[in-house]
Amino acid sequence: MRVTNTMMSNRVAFNMSASLSRFMDLQTQMSSGRRINKPSDDPLGILRDLDYRTELSKNAQYRRNISQAQNWMSTYDSVLNEANNMIVSATMVAEAMANGTIDADLRASIATEIKSTIEQMLQLANTEHEGKHIFSGFETDHRALIGTTIGVMFNGDTGQLKFQIESSTQMQVNLDGSQVFLEQLVTLGENGDFNIAVNGSTLLADLHNGSGISQTPGTITITDQNLGITSNIDLSGALTINDIITTVNAQLTADGITNLTMQIGDENNNFSFDTTKIDIITASTSIGSLNDGNSIDLNTIGTIIVSDGAAINVNVDLSSVSTVGDIITAFNTQLTAAGVNNVTMAINPAQNGFQITDTNGVPLNLSITDAQADSSLASDLGILGFVGGSMIGGDLDPQVSFKISEVGDTTAEDLGILSEFFTDFTGFDLDPNLTLASNMSDLRNATGYQLGEIQVTQGNLSRRIDLGSASILTVQDLLDTFNNSGLDITASINASSKGIQIINNDTTKSFTIEDVGNGQTTRNLGIYGSSDMMGALNVLINGLEKNDYIGIGQIMGTLQDATSHLLRERAMVGSKAIRLESTNTRLLDQEMTFTKHLSEIEDADFAKMITDLSTYENNYQAALIASAKIIQPSLLNFLR
Repeated sequence: MRVTNTMMSNRVAFNMSASLSRFMDLQTQMSSGRRINKPSDDPLGILRDLDYRTELSKNAQYRRNISQAQNWMSTYDSVLNEANNMIVSATMVAEAMANGTIDADLRASIATEIKSTIEQMLQLANTEHEGKHIFSGFETDHRALIGTTIGVMFNGDTGQLKFQIESSTQMQVNLDGSQVFLEQLVTLGENGDFNIAVNGSTLLADLHNGSGISQTPGTITITDQNLGITSNIDLSGALTINDIITTVNAQLTADGITNLTMQIGDENNNFSFDTTKIDIITASTSIGSLNDGNSIDLNTIGTIIVSDGAAINVNVDLSSVSTVGDIITAFNTQLTAAGVNNVTMAINPAQNGFQITDTNGVPLNLSITDAQADSSLASDLGILGFVGGSMIGGDLDPQVSFKISEVGDTTAEDLGILSEFFTDFTGFDLDPNLTLASNMSDLRNATGYQLGEIQVTQGNLSRRIDLGSASILTVQDLLDTFNNSGLDITASINASSKGIQIINNDTTKSFTIEDVGNGQTTRNLGIYGSSDMMGALNVLINGLEKNDYIGIGQIMGTLQDATSHLLRERAMVGSKAIRLESTNTRLLDQEMTFTKHLSEIEDADFAKMITDLSTYENNYQAALIASAKIIQPSLLNFLR
């Protein structure tokens, strides 16, 4: 095929145009500083560019959200700090005013100060940020708390305001005002103890607040340590308090222990034992029970002297004795060892002291004295003086001495009677279980409480309840009186089964229980006070106005719990602030990384472009010169 001048001209023109286009692209990149100025410059690169720019845009929005959330956290931290300072101050006031020596007028003036504290707390609860109430949930145009003359109510909702702080992470930034200011810090009555009495029909399973005894009643032993009699008592068939008493007393009598009787204690919450003193000693009688429990003098030399004033002079060492039998053995053994025969010690016929008998044909004319002047051992043993043919010692007046022991289980301990005693004995509190059927007359160990009117307040509602009504006969009646009061509360037996507790079911309202006038009903029942911070402040005010320093002292616990609660809320805000800061730092790092990648894709390499531009410029000029020489137009070309 023949290559015409036209073909050559077209080809040269095309190449020249392409060369010029490349030259112009480089000039554009030089002037913009960007390698990519239109999608066709690098289709794959532009896709990556768009991805990075999208991530950068998202990060910018996340950081704006974080900045806004940090402003919320800063506001919350300031509010909670101020609220905590107010509660700490109120607690200090309560501590000072709980002193019985404070003047009533001073307490009344302090009450005005605490009223101001409540007003300031309400202002804090209704704090606004950027025109929004920060404790009101979604209801940011409403005040969070509304105060009344008798209580406080939450006016918002529980909506959670969340900010997107990362691609897959949202953070709740708002605090629920009802949780912050009306959180149920305590349950009124949870530690109450009605001290319910036991009676003969009380089941063993109801003892120890319903946990009963640790296992089926087993065998215990009761030992009369003076008489040396041990009674083994099988209680496995016992179901009630009366069963225990009947079985124990019957077995003691059968075994010859007639000076000990078991019964319900005077406190009506335990067992007790009445003892009768029997003036009898045996070999097993402890020296500690002699002389009505004053024992014998072993603190000095612990030795007595048996002597005839001439050849016989025996030091009888009694320093290591512990029972009457030990004394007799030591006396007889040491006299025999010293060659003094036919002189023996035994318990006297009256069984209340010693007898020393000299059976020699001619009595040895022995006398017993103490080994040193400041000792009273011989006198304490009732044998000080001349023996002759026989000495009947003085009355050793033993005190009662009993020991109750276990036989392989914990029955005695569970019954509160595991002990050693030397007089009438009172056992430990059996803590019988409070039940719905328990009689009100059995409270306070069957002495009962003087009950009267109380005031129960829930937010803007208040009820007077007469707990002294004759219709309240049982614990069930008492609970029904609360539960039928028309308030959203629940009264029940507390977890320890010792008393009752009152729970506020509406946690958007403050809750208080107080006595009417100067009554003591709520304190006797262990339900006095408030379960929340705002209610506690109201109770404190009432206590100050009524000059009730005991009530002021009792509400301090709730105020101290309120301080701990606010510190926890503030700690939670602080942890969120730390998380926001760390997330913001991470987003900044990501932004730098994406910006770097974006620069690598978009930005031009100036050194390389300058070189390329110079090269393309030279190439273009050379191409112009070469084309002019290759294609030399003639007059004919122009005429065409």
